[in-house]
Amino acid sequence: MSEEMPRTVLVVDDDPDFVAFVAAALEEEEYRVVRAYDGVEALELARRTPPDLVTLDLQMPRKTGVLFYRQFKTDPRLRSVPVVVITGLRQANSYTAPFVDAFFEFNDPAIPKPDAFLDKPFAREALLSLVKAQLATPAEPRP
Repeated sequence: MSEEMPRTVLVVDDDPDFVAFVAAALEEEEYRVVRAYDGVEALELARRTPPDLVTLDLQMPRKTGVLFYRQFKTDPRLRSVPVVVITGLRQANSYTAPFVDAFFEFNDPAIPKPDAFLDKPFAREALLSLVKAQLATPAEPRP
């Protein structure tokens, strides 16, 4: 009988308490969690060992979530990895959601929109349900 390897989720956010919350929820469900606290660190970790899914904050030091996302999705090894953007910006007021969505309107057709958005604050169950759904979708083969 072979045991499945745990799925790896790269959690990217500059708030250590938030990373700890997300990591604890995922680890309770037996996901392997890799933590990154800015876009530079996240891209280095993802390129070293591609994750199965990324949760991504937008506002971070050194490299924003949008810049990380653009570089992540143009890497052939990472392109098919689902990305869930987790942000509080879309709920700040009724005017901000379209601006956040516009961050992901790239002129390059090779860069798809994020697979999902999750607005902060959120329930633990909403996170787990979204991660499970994204990992259930068959991914494109990685080169």
